[in-house]
Amino acid sequence: MDMQYSTLCDDMDYVSSGFPEVDRSEDKAFFFTCLETMNSLPFFQGYKKESFRIMNIGPGSKVLDVGCGLGFDVISIGRMVGESGRVVGLDASSAMISEARRNSEGLGLRVEFVSGDARSLDFQDEAFDCTRVDRSLQHISDPATALSEMARVTRSGGMMAAFEPDWGTFAVSSVNRQVTRKVLDLFCDNFRSGWIGRYLYALFVQCGLEAIKVDPRVLMISDFKLADKVWDLIRNANQAKSLGLISRNDADDWISELMALDKAGHFFACHTCFLVSGQKP
Repeated sequence: MDMQYSTLCDDMDYVSSGFPEVDRSEDKAFFFTCLETMNSLPFFQGYKKESFRIMNIGPGSKVLDVGCGLGFDVISIGRMVGESGRVVGLDASSAMISEARRNSEGLGLRVEFVSGDARSLDFQDEAFDCTRVDRSLQHISDPATALSEMARVTRSGGMMAAFEPDWGTFAVSSVNRQVTRKVLDLFCDNFRSGWIGRYLYALFVQCGLEAIKVDPRVLMISDFKLADKVWDLIRNANQAKSLGLISRNDADDWISELMALDKAGHFFACHTCFLVSGQKP
């Protein structure tokens, strides 16, 4: 599923296609708010803590966070590694890096933020005790290269972890299967690697990692307003309409149905993510 509908919609920002182009966006706050909303939810807080535990992060650890965004995880890890540790947050977006630096100012943590390409990390071999990537591979067209680079800069005996969604599992409670499939398939295909979740295990094997563990987790939301913030449902329906995948009436009826379900307390949507970890031999 590699069709890139987003090239037809450069005049708008979307959760699915816009993150790789944040620096060119006229509404960067849209993406910042999206990350802030997700970071505040118990689901995201839970798997993040588990990923930290899996990586055996402690005082003195040297950690790389690939696709660090606004730096929330880097700050959390910085508190764990203490003054003797080191945490580096890397992101392709200079706007994200600037916000991350601003968020960490005055905290007295040994953290740093750098701009860079996950597929070509500017670090020496085995420079870190552990490396992680969190919902960033979905935005990369060549996630295998990014994971290979992460493995390269992880020391022997160190841990590597990735948490990524599989948008082929996205489900929304609607009686209109045809319209729902078209809207959700469009959402999935707008990501550069919308099926990355199901490929993580094989990619970890290809990186030569051992003791690989897969922890599937399902994000479930029963509030339409929150679901729209997280998944951009209304605008994706309108995008499907503008691309001629569904009619105007289909889009309007679909959105109205979801709102009616929400009012009745019946709205439900979910998708599956995978927390995958492995040790470098």
